[in-house]
Amino acid sequence: RERERERERERERERERELRLSGVLRSIIVSLRPYQWYKNLILFLGIIFSGNLLDPSLWGTLLLAFLAFCILSGSLYIFNDIKDIERDRLHPKKRYRPIAAGDLSPTIAIPIATILIISAVVLGFAINPAFGALCLVYLLISSSYTTYLKNYAIVDAIVIGAGFVVRAAAGCAAIDVRISSWLILCVFLIALVLAFGKRRQELLTANTSRACLTEYSVPMSENFLNLSVSLLLMSYALYCVSINEALLITLPFALFGVFRYVQLVHLDNFGGNCERILVDRPSVMNLILWVILTAFILYGGFL
Repeated sequence: RERERERERERERERERELRLSGVLRSIIVSLRPYQWYKNLILFLGIIFSGNLLDPSLWGTLLLAFLAFCILSGSLYIFNDIKDIERDRLHPKKRYRPIAAGDLSPTIAIPIATILIISAVVLGFAINPAFGALCLVYLLISSSYTTYLKNYAIVDAIVIGAGFVVRAAAGCAAIDVRISSWLILCVFLIALVLAFGKRRQELLTANTSRACLTEYSVPMSENFLNLSVSLLLMSYALYCVSINEALLITLPFALFGVFRYVQLVHLDNFGGNCERILVDRPSVMNLILWVILTAFILYGGFL
């Protein structure tokens, strides 16, 4: 009878260990923020706009590159959460993040994130040296942003834009293709539009989790947003002219997509959750039509 009770206690301890392990694993996955990985889809710009979308030999390499960037960017989110742990605990939403909520200890998170970052960079260099170097550049930019640069208004948005540009360049480097510099500029300006839209939302909700907000105002963020939108649409039009004038047919869809985002920023305080654009029906329908028309022009021989 005593041996039976001992076996039962052992089984109970084993179940507790399994629950703790599964809880830690779940907290790590949540801290990697998989819902933010859609930003890494920018890596696919290179294969699409270089005319190599239908080349199956490039897709395996590109998917590995996408995986490397998802691991790298997700791991950097963990370090960001550790640095901002006290500030996040005062935020109405961020306080539920695993590290801020106490579900994941920094003593566990730091070595795991470090291993993941090293693995992502090693995978990057295994793909090719240029892509690996851009992984290091992204690591440097993101680390600088997390530790220092995000505290300075305007600089924070520019650094975010630089991170998006590195993603686009990395996608090209992974499969050794080139795309128009105008398109790269569009990527940078899209990031600025999203960044200033988010700053506006944070100011309107009296969000105190970001130090640089004291150097912004709502009118200032709106002016920066409007300027970024103007530059973005002008750059896209110039890209269309420089590559294939038939792409100008897609300009109305680009206009609608950008204007719809600005409309939602003002009417629905949309800026703080950019991913919500992916569930906005008019935006999704417009994006689908833009993709179909662009693919037809680039790959259908439309003149």
